[in-house]
Amino acid sequence: MKKEINFAIYAIKKNIQSSAELRTSFWMNIFGMMINNISFVILWVFLIQTVGSIGGWSQADIFGLQGFVALVFGIVYSIGSGLREMPQLISGGRFDQFLISPKNLLTRIATSSFGASAVGDVFFGIICIVIYLAMISATLPQIGMTFLLIIIALITFTGVTIAIQSINFFFTDPEAVTRSVFELFFTPSLFHGGAFQGTTRFVFTFLVPSLLIGTLPVEAITQTSFSKMALLLVLSIFWFMLSLWFFKKAVRKYESANFMTFGS
Repeated sequence: MKKEINFAIYAIKKNIQSSAELRTSFWMNIFGMMINNISFVILWVFLIQTVGSIGGWSQADIFGLQGFVALVFGIVYSIGSGLREMPQLISGGRFDQFLISPKNLLTRIATSSFGASAVGDVFFGIICIVIYLAMISATLPQIGMTFLLIIIALITFTGVTIAIQSINFFFTDPEAVTRSVFELFFTPSLFHGGAFQGTTRFVFTFLVPSLLIGTLPVEAITQTSFSKMALLLVLSIFWFMLSLWFFKKAVRKYESANFMTFGS
C-alpha cells in the first residue's frame, strides 16, 4: 500500500510539472473553469434573491452544494484524469500496457494524465465551501463534519466514476454510452435538494447516488446530523466496493476476449 501511495504521489507531481510547462495555457484552463462555475452560481444566487428560497434551500446552501460538487469533481478529474480517458485507452489498444505494469492497475490508469482545467473546479469548490461555512456561522462540529463529508463524497464520486468507466469494456463504441450514464449521475447532483422529494429522492440517493456528493452532505452539515453523515459513509463504502468488483469483472472480460482473439 505504501509503495502504491508513493507511486501515485510521484506520478501526480510529474503530471503537474508537465502540465505547468506551458504556464499560460495551464493558468488559462484553470481560470476559465472557475469563471464558468462562477456564472452558474450567480444564476442560482440571483434566482434565490428573487424568490427568497427554493425548496427550503438558501443562498448559503447553494454555495455549499456547488462547492462540494465542484471540489470532488475537480480532485478526481485533475489528479485522476486518466480514468475518463479509458475509452481512448481501450479503443486505441493502449490499455494492454497498463495490464503488464507491476503497479496497481487503477492507480496506474488514474494517474496516467492530469486535468489542468479541473484544478479550477478545486479552487472554486474550496472558495464556495468557505463562503457557505461563513454564511451559516458554522460551529466547530460543523467544520469537522465538512472535512469528513468531503472525504466521504470523494469516495462516492471516485467509486461511481470507476464503475461508469468500466462500462467501456462491454461496448465496441462506448464513449456515447459512458457519457450518457455519467450525465445521468452528475446532472442531478447540481440541483438543490428541494427538487428531490419522495420517489425521486430515493432513486437519486440509493439507485443513482447523485445526491451523495452534494445535497446530502450539505443537509447533514446544516442540520448537524451525525446520523445522516453515518448513512453517507456506509453508502460511500458500498458504492466504492461495488465499483471495484465491477471493474475487476470488466477487466477479466477484456482479458478473456483478448486471449480468445490471440488464440484464434
